[in-house]
Amino acid sequence: MRKIILVIFMLFVSIAYSQSGEGGEPGAFMKNGFGARPNALGNSYTAISNDASAIFYNPAGLSSVNKLQVMGMYSNLFGSVEGLNYGNIGVSKGFEFGTMGLGIIYSSVSDIPYVENVSGPSGETFSDNEMAVILSYSRIVTDNLQIGINGKFIRHTIAGYEASGIGFDVALLTTFNEKFKMGLMIQDAIGANIKLNGREDTYISKFKFGIAYNPISVLTISPEIMVTGNKKAQLSIGSEYDVYKNMIKLRGGYNTVQEAPSFGFGIKYSQINIDYSYSRNGDLGNVSKFGFILEF
Repeated sequence: MRKIILVIFMLFVSIAYSQSGEGGEPGAFMKNGFGARPNALGNSYTAISNDASAIFYNPAGLSSVNKLQVMGMYSNLFGSVEGLNYGNIGVSKGFEFGTMGLGIIYSSVSDIPYVENVSGPSGETFSDNEMAVILSYSRIVTDNLQIGINGKFIRHTIAGYEASGIGFDVALLTTFNEKFKMGLMIQDAIGANIKLNGREDTYISKFKFGIAYNPISVLTISPEIMVTGNKKAQLSIGSEYDVYKNMIKLRGGYNTVQEAPSFGFGIKYSQINIDYSYSRNGDLGNVSKFGFILEF
């Protein structure tokens, strides 16, 4: 079992580094996350991934839950910036052949002024919209190993121009014991290629490795590392504390992408989970995100 995990780990590393490259990072809008719970944990979720949010963070984790789950999250991202909206919705369900998931991530920036020359805005405006549709599959291979894969359709429209592309993620989740889990994922193992108004961008592979450790039954601590091409490794850590019988949870996290802490809480009543996260993003100010997960 450990030899299999080691081989897969080395394969993931080799693919991640073979995809390294220069330049910007297409798809940056998805850095805003998928669900309020992972955001409160600093997006350190690769090894936790035990609900419908796993569609984005680690599809292998979807097979942890067989029930039908419906989740959603919304944020205007930065309260001081008008016309900027971000959200996602997802659904997952377990079947005999495995667990399937479907997620949608969207980002919209409206009322952007046209600037044609040094004289300033022309008075007209345009919008910039990005969307990702993710189809996930997860399967339990052994009692300790789960695997997952995503197929993604990416679409970008701006000022009357539009383009789309297809990409794929691969992932695994292994459980060593009740206290320790490990997650691996290559996001954009095959990156979408977007050709928009004469510019061509290919999504860069991201290698993500995380662990989830429960020193006591009510506390989870999850550090994570993400490597994007030849860029500096990005680190994150999240912690979740069960205050009262899995009904009230407090969360906190930090990551070197925003270079700021995040906080949040979760409240569960019957089959309804309500989540909230708060963080800062440099000079753009405070970011509040509201989410839910329903189980049927």
